[in-house]
Amino acid sequence: MEFVAYDSILLKLVLETTDSRVRVKTRGPLSPFLGKVEQKFDAYLKNLPAEIRGDKLYLSTAFPPVPSNPFKRLVFSQMKRALGVHTPDNLTIMVTGDCQCDCEHCLAYKMNRGEELSKNEIFDVIDQALELSVSQITFEGGEPTLRKDLPELIGYIDKSKATSMVVTNGQYLTKDYVQELKEFGLDYINVSIDSPYPEEHDKFRGVSGLFEDATEGIKNSVDAGILTGVLYIARPRNCDRETLEKMVNYCEKLGVFELMIDKVVPSGRWAGHDVLSEEQEEEIVRFQKEAAEKKGKNLITNFFQLRRPDFFGCFAGRRWCYISPSGDVMPCMHTPLSFGNVREEKLSKIWRKIRRHPLFNKKPKKCAYEDPLYRGNYLKNIPGDAPLPYPIKEID
Repeated sequence: MEFVAYDSILLKLVLETTDSRVRVKTRGPLSPFLGKVEQKFDAYLKNLPAEIRGDKLYLSTAFPPVPSNPFKRLVFSQMKRALGVHTPDNLTIMVTGDCQCDCEHCLAYKMNRGEELSKNEIFDVIDQALELSVSQITFEGGEPTLRKDLPELIGYIDKSKATSMVVTNGQYLTKDYVQELKEFGLDYINVSIDSPYPEEHDKFRGVSGLFEDATEGIKNSVDAGILTGVLYIARPRNCDRETLEKMVNYCEKLGVFELMIDKVVPSGRWAGHDVLSEEQEEEIVRFQKEAAEKKGKNLITNFFQLRRPDFFGCFAGRRWCYISPSGDVMPCMHTPLSFGNVREEKLSKIWRKIRRHPLFNKKPKKCAYEDPLYRGNYLKNIPGDAPLPYPIKEID
């Protein structure tokens, strides 16, 4: 079965599904310029949990469905990128710093607790992001479901331009609330689960009974027909095969679309803690492939693999843009540097500052938080007691 992702006189991009395998094909005058991108994406598609719903193909909660106008915008952004013009694909808005959890790997740790952006201010940010060609808008926190106007924020997005996603701890995903999110047009929900063992998950997040609540929330989301994923942050102590197999079984039992595995990074509250070794990363990649072969379909997405240099490289300040609860603009949550505030400057102007900066105007060899230039010239110069994100102008 073929799904036309993009079709113009210059380029036609088709995704072909056969036996749970997705292949990408390009034709047209611009096809040679996208050859390497096509090869990379084709290689990555081998390991994505593709699912057909109606007339659309869903590859991951990280991408708009095919065919759709948001996916066309994503392809067009890639075409511009091949010509040296970079615009963000995803805007993540931390709509609140509040959270009922106390996670050991919290990225919002020490985040500036200034006045949160108002509903109208976020509406304005969404408009500016869509003008920048963003094709997906993600709402995070803190815990985004603590924000009472979250459904309205979701509903404000022009669905002909971008898809929407909420990343949540899942505690408040009641049947009524999930139905409300769906009615306001939410496309994807990702619920964070840190262990398939309830007591370990609850301890890691500091909330008794959270695993049970999150599991019920996942069920409600799946039942409502929202494309639902489980976000699993792999750490040295939760990435052994037995634990991963239990996570897969947990996700299959709940009927989720995707188990998205990312790796913990040494930032936020996890700064100074151990991260995955190269051997552990490769073991997760092997596990994903073996699990897919064994079950005849893909469930796992290794998101950290997508950001490797041999795939697409670091997304920070290239494909991603983050906004703190009080409006500071960051290249990524893992590089807590503020390049400006949307209350004071247009998002497009701040994005240009990010793109021109030596940290982000080069082809990435590794993720920004691992870049020696960032770690040596910036990270070490952020005062230990300073609220984050720290103004880049105070270091440059």
